[in-house]
Amino acid sequence: MIAMKSNKILFILNILWGCFACTDGLEVIPENSVTFENYFKTEKDIETSLNALRDEFRSTCAFNANKTPIDLGFVHDTLRSTSAQKSFNWDATQFTPIYVDFFWNSHYAIICYANILLENIDKAEITQNRKDYYIGLAHFYRGFTYFRIAQKWGEAPLQTDSRDISKKTKSSVADILQFALDETNLAIKLLPLHDGLIDANGSQVTDKATPSKEIAQALKADLCAWKAAINNEPELWQGEAINAANFVIDSCHYTLASDPEEVCTKVLPGGSDEGIFEIKFNYVEATRNPWTPMEEFVTFPIRPEDGRGDIKYCYARMFETTVDKMYPGHFEGMIAEGVYQGDKRRLAYFYDLDTIRKNAEWHALAEGYAYPYKFRKAQLGTTSWSQGKFECFACDHIIYRLADLILLRAECYTRINKNDLAAKDLNRIRERAYGNRSHDYNAATEGNNLRYIIFKEREKELLWEGKRWYDIVRNGYWKTELSKFHATQMTQQDVDNGALYMPVGYPAFNENSLMTQNKYWQARY
Repeated sequence: MIAMKSNKILFILNILWGCFACTDGLEVIPENSVTFENYFKTEKDIETSLNALRDEFRSTCAFNANKTPIDLGFVHDTLRSTSAQKSFNWDATQFTPIYVDFFWNSHYAIICYANILLENIDKAEITQNRKDYYIGLAHFYRGFTYFRIAQKWGEAPLQTDSRDISKKTKSSVADILQFALDETNLAIKLLPLHDGLIDANGSQVTDKATPSKEIAQALKADLCAWKAAINNEPELWQGEAINAANFVIDSCHYTLASDPEEVCTKVLPGGSDEGIFEIKFNYVEATRNPWTPMEEFVTFPIRPEDGRGDIKYCYARMFETTVDKMYPGHFEGMIAEGVYQGDKRRLAYFYDLDTIRKNAEWHALAEGYAYPYKFRKAQLGTTSWSQGKFECFACDHIIYRLADLILLRAECYTRINKNDLAAKDLNRIRERAYGNRSHDYNAATEGNNLRYIIFKEREKELLWEGKRWYDIVRNGYWKTELSKFHATQMTQQDVDNGALYMPVGYPAFNENSLMTQNKYWQARY
């Protein structure tokens, strides 16, 4: 009976999602008192509705809904198609409101599910402690989602009540970010520590996908770093961002993997001690598995069906000379007393780079490109037509891991002129990368722009993990770190008008006369 009731609730929620997808204007679901009158009574009811929210969060935050801003930030040398080149150059002919990546429907679906949960949880006949736990989860997901909306679109409507279907104007970026921060603070207050997570069956939750107090603090560190930079609120660096990062970094639950190879073999597949917040890989939902930018580069040896020469057909490619510059450690002169002296990430993140260089035949087939190998655990097909062929990476989607938080804290320290502490965090990641302290930060040889040096370290450490675009925007490096278009044609006034945000997709304008496009994109349509 419980299973049948759970399925019925899920069925109702799916119907509501169908209504949601067709809703004009605000794209919200009006609550029907009859629909919800007999539900949200037991903890199982609450958990089932929460699972619907989580599923929407999973599909929105780990899959192609994030693809455009992530694509625009990843490091590459060449692209296969003209349309891809136009996209990377922020060509307005490619970026129009009909492009599905610009629809924010799924983001507002998460918000609506959270709103419904918050509006109905008092009906549940459970203890206040359990109510607080579910309320904390709803606030976390709502806060995280509004943060992503602010990062991707800037201004947007604030929808905090599923029953309110009135037309709404867009709220300012400052207001959206403040609401996201308020939600995150509520989640921090209400959620237990990781080792105190208990599900509806009374079992301890051990996965990295369920928000805890530590995960909410990681979100706060990320959010406050963004808010401090975008809204020019320098007080947030020390009082909020760094303190939140400290909470996570000092936690006993997280430790760095021993070396870059372990990052590839243990951290990125998921469930490691370095992982903080992850979305679980699930082959049953193969078409909705976590997406990583390295899928744009994937070929031999990860694709069994590809040969060494197929790299030229990849969507995106990197030259081995680019890898040399990013990760110093060319095989000539980098071995001392039998120990590799270079950046070990070049050995872990790329396949047999130095061996291929020494083999004339292999080197010719590679045509000067490096074979990416950072994400390497693959799911191969099992059907007759896909048997043994690459389908997707069998890795969790890592939203936050410890190295990310350490380098983010390092950036925050530079913002408040605590370069000694920033360098300490930077050196911690470099020590793992090189296996020793030989590459500790040295201002005399590297220069005094420590924040930029940390940005470049994040670029190397978090390669293909979807962070670089947001790092560029947060630091204001768009003119030097993006395309030729950004360097030569985009102005500061364009950025002020919203050029680094995505256009609002056309469904948001349906029957909502109050909706507006941002100034930059409005001038192009």
